[in-house]
Amino acid sequence: MIQDSLSVPVRAHEASQLADLIFQFAEGRTVDDALRRMLASRATQTPFAGMQVYWGSLAADPVAKSTYFVAVDGKSPVLLHIALSSAPGSGLFPHSVLVGRMRTPRGLEVVVNAIPFGPADIERIGVYAQQLDRTVLPGPQGVDTLFLAAASDADEAFGQFRAVQRKYGLSVAAWTGPEEEGLWGAIRHGWREGFPLRGTAQPSSRSFLDASALTNDGLAGEIDLLRRLHGRTHDIDVRFDPPGAFTRAESLRSRLGWLRSSGWPVQVVEVELGLRPDAPYPEHLSEMAGWPDDILSSVQWKAAGKPMVELRQRVEDLQKVARQYGAIIGITGYLSTSEAALEAIGMGAARRLWFNLGDGLPASRIVALAALLRG
Repeated sequence: MIQDSLSVPVRAHEASQLADLIFQFAEGRTVDDALRRMLASRATQTPFAGMQVYWGSLAADPVAKSTYFVAVDGKSPVLLHIALSSAPGSGLFPHSVLVGRMRTPRGLEVVVNAIPFGPADIERIGVYAQQLDRTVLPGPQGVDTLFLAAASDADEAFGQFRAVQRKYGLSVAAWTGPEEEGLWGAIRHGWREGFPLRGTAQPSSRSFLDASALTNDGLAGEIDLLRRLHGRTHDIDVRFDPPGAFTRAESLRSRLGWLRSSGWPVQVVEVELGLRPDAPYPEHLSEMAGWPDDILSSVQWKAAGKPMVELRQRVEDLQKVARQYGAIIGITGYLSTSEAALEAIGMGAARRLWFNLGDGLPASRIVALAALLRG
């Protein structure tokens, strides 16, 4: 039986071809990244005109044999449930839409159902991540310490994270937007390398505190509360200076030193460099009227009149302080932030950087940002 094509998000004959491909190569094998890559390569010989298949999301039901799930974009984003007609039913995703009971080109009788699977389908995203394939959950990211943190457009962001990994061998993925949307992006692009998820609830792996209006004791109390809620290994990121201020190395040393001596170390300390969402960083000394005297003096005498050289030196100094206390610096960049400024930041940070995509900076720029920031 095949449903009316107007009521289902994918074409039945393409679902049949997809099922045929999966059972030809996946049945009886462990579904891992090597298999997913091989299927993606094979699929180029059988193009799907009416849907886009996200092969990185392919997963086998952990209980029901001969049952697979894969995310696709048809008329809408869905998770296809593909099973042999003789396979036991899967109870993971109730209330799915029947695409059809059909025979594949190789004669297999299969049943295909479609499950709504967009960024707002919170419960289904959670089921996939917790019960179907836990390897997509956020977690430690290995030795890489260059993070590009997106807060929106998870599908684009995780596609770009994958492209950075292929091009530069770096895992730069980090997410600060809604937790479920980040997981959705990771699922669709098969991101199983771990990624920091900065949020307020599980499964977030880290939290952010704006300490610009907090005393040291007040900050320690907030950190204590977060560690009680999430455990001693939960990462804490902090900002001491409000937007528009300038972070000074000595002030940073003082506050980080107090936290460390009090038993409250942090992992990322976000610093303010003078980057603005409404204007590029000055490239000439003549453009720096009104800047703090100490920075102007550094540009003039330590950086030979070159603002970008001073910016790199200041980032180096802040990074040295942060590293002294087991942290790395965090910086927010904007659409207005020039390539020259990004290169200066990257060189100064020496690939130890948490970089937030700020106002107007789209996720589609992540590959280009990685090229500039990797130093």
